[in-house]
Amino acid sequence: MENARTCDPFHEDDLKKSMRVLRKFHEKELSVAHEFDIFGQIEFYESLWDGKPSIFRDYETTKKNVFSLKDYINMHASKKVLTHIDAVPDNFLFIKRADGEEDIRLIDWEYAGMQDPHVDIAMFCIYAMYDRQQIEQLIDYYFIERCPKEIRTKIYCYIAACGL
Repeated sequence: MENARTCDPFHEDDLKKSMRVLRKFHEKELSVAHEFDIFGQIEFYESLWDGKPSIFRDYETTKKNVFSLKDYINMHASKKVLTHIDAVPDNFLFIKRADGEEDIRLIDWEYAGMQDPHVDIAMFCIYAMYDRQQIEQLIDYYFIERCPKEIRTKIYCYIAACGL
């Protein structure tokens, strides 16, 4: 697309606009017939190894630690809605219209499915390679009314699970 660029994950205005678009999308509470199962996907990717062990010597320990977060996630999961799953900076397209105004489109929907919408925040953080301070700031941009501690913690759990 002409006059288009992706979200700059280190530009405050881009982040605020992207999180507004993402939240507005989640608030539509759209529904589809399929779900995106994070822990099931981990198992699926492992099945592609054809029985070979991970090249990472601490993989099994890391996996065990990540799977230990599952109960916390389930206890604090939000209502499942259509979730992008790949809401990473490169998939927020900023388009300058002929009138000079800007539209933001969320592109690349191949992984989308029913899931806790807070997974999208986690995925953005993972792919932006954010540190804790940047993660905290992004969460605050999404939750303009203040994010409860339990939800914030759950987002960190999603960062661990989706990062694996």
